[in-house]
Amino acid sequence: MLRTLASLAMALTIDGAHSTALPQSDVDLTVTVRIHDYAHVPSDSLSRASDMVTRLYATIGVRTAWYDVMRFPVRPTRAGSRQETDTPIAQLTISILTPEMAARGHVQTDVLGFAASPPEGMGHIAYVVYDRVQRVAANARTSEVDLLGFVLAHEIGHLLGLHSDGSISKCHWDQREVRQMNLQNLEIPPPQARQIRSTLEQASQSPSPGASQGAQRARR
Repeated sequence: MLRTLASLAMALTIDGAHSTALPQSDVDLTVTVRIHDYAHVPSDSLSRASDMVTRLYATIGVRTAWYDVMRFPVRPTRAGSRQETDTPIAQLTISILTPEMAARGHVQTDVLGFAASPPEGMGHIAYVVYDRVQRVAANARTSEVDLLGFVLAHEIGHLLGLHSDGSISKCHWDQREVRQMNLQNLEIPPPQARQIRSTLEQASQSPSPGASQGAQRARR
């Protein structure tokens, strides 16, 4: 039995929490996201999980624009050329890893996801280990898609300035707690919402490569 879900839950309140109104921003609080899928996650599962993330962040006035999923290994097109390389660069990239990739990277066995986030400002790359999401969801008797959406939301939160220290997040959840969580009823508390919005506002002053490329919803 998996004892803990390390680096899983950001400061999302489960049930009974009520967000307060957030001030209007003078900038477009849109973040672009692309998934690099090495684990061959079903397209429908990825679409539903990303929709869950979109709904969650929309509650704090942040729009998530998903670029088309990049699936690996890249296969030749009918014309014999490889997958397009001139696609726009997203601000955030989430790589969904295979068990072999996680092993090569020496990722601890109880980690479902992790992010390369700086002490301040915006990070750009996060990772999810898909087979572990499947296993934990099965053991906790919860929806695999909902748990995947939860992990994606968590890692995006880290990239947008939330950190696993102090009182702003909880890093360890056991399976009983996961089983009791209502993954369809998550909320981001106002302090964390303000931090995320502030990170995006600061990033808008120094646009990343993907910020000016335009947003396009992923077609899956």
